[in-house]
Amino acid sequence: MNSASKAAAWLLFTFGAAALPAYALPDITTQSIPFGIQAQEAYPTISADGRYVAYKIQNKITGTTLPPSEIYVHDLVTGQRAPANLSLSGAVSPAGAVCNMPSMSANARYVVMGCYATPMGGSTTGGSAYFVYDREANATQMIPDTGVDRPGSYGSAISANGRFVAFRTMTAGNISRLYVRDLVNRTTSGTSAQLVQSSATRLSISADGRYVAYNGNALSNNGPLNVSVYDRVTGVTEPIDVRLDGSRSTVGGTEITMSDDGTVVAFVSNDKQLAPTAPYGNLAGVYVRDRKTAKTELVSSTANAAIQYAGVSGNGRYVGYAQGGVMYVYDRLTKLTRKITLTGMLPFGAPRFSTDGRYMTFTASNTALTLRYVTVADLGVAPDVSFSTKQLTLTEGGIAGTYSMVLTQAPEADVKVVASTSNQLTLARSELTFTADNWNTPQVISVQAVADGATEGTHDATVTHTISSADIHYNVIAPVSVSATISDGVIPTIAIPAANWTEAALPLSGTAAPGATVLLTAVNRSTGWLSSVSTVADAQGNWSYSLAGYTDGVIDLDVQADGIKSVVRTVAVSLTPEVPSQTM
Repeated sequence: MNSASKAAAWLLFTFGAAALPAYALPDITTQSIPFGIQAQEAYPTISADGRYVAYKIQNKITGTTLPPSEIYVHDLVTGQRAPANLSLSGAVSPAGAVCNMPSMSANARYVVMGCYATPMGGSTTGGSAYFVYDREANATQMIPDTGVDRPGSYGSAISANGRFVAFRTMTAGNISRLYVRDLVNRTTSGTSAQLVQSSATRLSISADGRYVAYNGNALSNNGPLNVSVYDRVTGVTEPIDVRLDGSRSTVGGTEITMSDDGTVVAFVSNDKQLAPTAPYGNLAGVYVRDRKTAKTELVSSTANAAIQYAGVSGNGRYVGYAQGGVMYVYDRLTKLTRKITLTGMLPFGAPRFSTDGRYMTFTASNTALTLRYVTVADLGVAPDVSFSTKQLTLTEGGIAGTYSMVLTQAPEADVKVVASTSNQLTLARSELTFTADNWNTPQVISVQAVADGATEGTHDATVTHTISSADIHYNVIAPVSVSATISDGVIPTIAIPAANWTEAALPLSGTAAPGATVLLTAVNRSTGWLSSVSTVADAQGNWSYSLAGYTDGVIDLDVQADGIKSVVRTVAVSLTPEVPSQTM
C-alpha cells in the first residue's frame, strides 16, 4: 500500500453543516482519526495551524495491570503519525511505556507528557516523571526530579510559545505542589500556589508562563476542587469560582482551561450561584470567568441535558462544550452557539482549541462505545478585517505610506470601516465600505506625516479603525490600530560649483536626512534634455554626485529625499567653444 492509500485508510472524513442562527458562517468540517477500542479518552491537543494533533493511545484495561499507553503526533495533511514518547536514548515505543495527558506547543514542536520513568530511560524517586519531546531535534528530555515528589496524575501544560511547562507533583504524604519549568533557561521554579490538588485534570498555563490555572482544595483538604489561577510574578493565588455574593464556591469546578493571555478561564461546575443565569435543575454548566472584569458568565445551554466537557480557545473568544451527546461552540462576542454535527459519533473528551479558535479537537466515540476517534473540527475563518500591514514608517512632509484591507468572509450586510487619527497624520480617505460584492477587493488608505516644523525626533502616531455593520459577526470586531513611526522632516539641499559652467562634468553636493536616498533631477530648459539619478546620503547626511552627459543651455537642478524636495538651483552650461570671427 502506498503512502497515499495508507493516509486514506487511516483518516475518516465526516462533514457537517454548522447551525446558522442568524448570519451565514462557513460550514464546519470535521476530520476523525479512528484508533481502536480504548478505555480512556485520548486527551488530544492541537497546533495553532490545525495541522498537528498530539494524543494518547491506550489499549483497553483488563485486570489490574495498567496496559501500555503511548503519545503520538498526527499530521493531518500527510496522514502520517509519529510516536512522541521517545525514550531519553531515542528508543521508539519503549517496552512498558505508560504515558498520559500530552500537551503541545502552538507550533507543534514540543510535546510534554507524564510517564513512568524507567521505560523512558529515566530514574526518579517517585517512579514517574514529566518528559518533553522536541520534534525538531527528535529528542526527549526529562524534567529533573523534584525530590520525593512524583507526578500528580500526569496533568501538565506547555505554554503556546513552547518555553514554559507547568506541572503538579505529590509527595508520599499526599501533599501536592505546583512547579514551572523554563525550557530555555533549564530551570525549575517552585510556587506558593495554595492547596494544589493532584486531580486527574489537565493544567493550563499562559503563553508567557506567568499564570497557571489549576484545581485546589481552597476550603478544606476534604472540600471541593476549587478553580484558581496562580500569578508567578506576584505570588498571588486568585479564586476563579467566585459566587455572585463574592464568596468561594462550595461546589468547585473541573475541566479548567485558560486563554493564552491568562485573562479568561473556562470551567465546568454544578454551582448555581456563580452567574446571573444558572443551568437546568441539578445539572452542571460551563462558566467563563473574565479576570479583567471579575465577572462570570454561563455560556452553555440551560436545556435539560448533561454537560460533560469544556475548553476555551487561546484568544479567549470561543468555548467548546459537550452537552447531551452533542459538541457545541459558543462565541463570547456574538453570543451565538454553533453545533458540530458528528455522524454516528458522540463526543467523549474535553475539547482543545488552536490559538485563534479556528480548529478544535476532542475525543469521540461511536454510538456503540466500541471505537474511539480523535476528531478535529475546522470552524472556518472567522469574519474579520485583514490588513496588509499594521506598521508604517513615515517622514514629516515626505511621501505617503499606504496599506490595504479586505474582509475574510463575505458579509450579510455592508461593513463600514472608519479611520481616525491625530494631528500628526493626514488621511487621503477616512471611510471604506465593503459589500457582498467587493469584500475581498483590497481597499487602500494613504497616510502622510504632517510637517509641523517642531523638532520631535522619532515619534509615533496611530490610525484607529472602527468597524460597524448590521452583520453581527463584523459588528463585534474591536477597533484595529495601524501604527506609524515618524521621523522629523529634513529639507534636502543642493549646491552647484558656479552659476556658469563649461566643463563636461558638473560636481554637485548637498545635504539630506542621514542614510536617505537622494533623487537628483536635471532638466535643460532649452533642449528638453532630462536626467534623473539617485545617490545615498552618508551617516552625517552629506551627499555628492558628478553629473555628466548634459548639453549646452540653462539647466534646472533639484533633489528629493523621503519625498521632500529642495529648492531649484540653475546653472548655465556652455561646452561648445566660441568660433573666432573671420576678418577680411
